[in-house]
Amino acid sequence: MAKKTTTAEAPAPKRRRADADRSVAAILDAALEALASDPDSSMSEIARQAGVVRATIYVHFPTREALLDAVMEYAVGQVTDAMRGAEPQRGEPVEALERVLRATWRQLAQFHGLLALNTARLSANELHRRHLPMLDQLEPLIKRGQKQAVFRSDLPVSWLLAVTRSIVHTASHEIRGGRIAESEAEATMISTILGAISGKGGRA
Repeated sequence: MAKKTTTAEAPAPKRRRADADRSVAAILDAALEALASDPDSSMSEIARQAGVVRATIYVHFPTREALLDAVMEYAVGQVTDAMRGAEPQRGEPVEALERVLRATWRQLAQFHGLLALNTARLSANELHRRHLPMLDQLEPLIKRGQKQAVFRSDLPVSWLLAVTRSIVHTASHEIRGGRIAESEAEATMISTILGAISGKGGRA
């Protein structure tokens, strides 16, 4: 009899886990959308957009900081997937970098508010650590460009990656500050990055 009860009840934990996973996904999607447009969005507003009660958010994310961390990881995952899909290993380094930057920017364009929020709340070292999945997509491409003398070889790869990330972030900040139109930002950002890391300025 005990064995039958166990067998009958076995699917229940799986259903609860699936329900919890769907709840978390809905919360992250809602938080990403809400925080991207308004970094000060309340937990109540996020819960409303997710279609759950506020207490449900706290079940999965005990603090606002925990939710912000999860949302950032979620957003970084989406940008990293976009970069990977742009195939940084394919084609000439300059063309490949431009293609990857475009894919990155089109995905990142949804997250300007979130980027500003995370830049304000995280230390420089922690922000760098959180960006490692994206930087890992770029590093082999930068090295390949250095080897072919189309990217600067007089500076370390880590510096060229830092410059690239900084320029992307600056473009995002300038849009939020109203100092550059979003329609102009992508071309300006790509042109500035290619100019900064071009092998023409360094020793091959």
